[in-house]
Amino acid sequence: MKSILLASVIALATASAAIAPTQAATMIVKTNDHMHGMKKHCRTKVITHWRHHHKVVEKVRVCN
Repeated sequence: MKSILLASVIALATASAAIAPTQAATMIVKTNDHMHGMKKHCRTKVITHWRHHHKVVEKVRVCN
């Protein structure tokens, strides 16, 4: 009798563990800022160089 009860409890626990992932729902959160979750540290770097005997100043965005 004890073995039948133990077997039924184990079977019930196994069945509930197998059913739980199939009942899970997918949740998607959309925001206007697509980079919201990613914390990038960006800065603007000014680069000066010469091109064809003319001084060129460029602003470049550098992110880590």
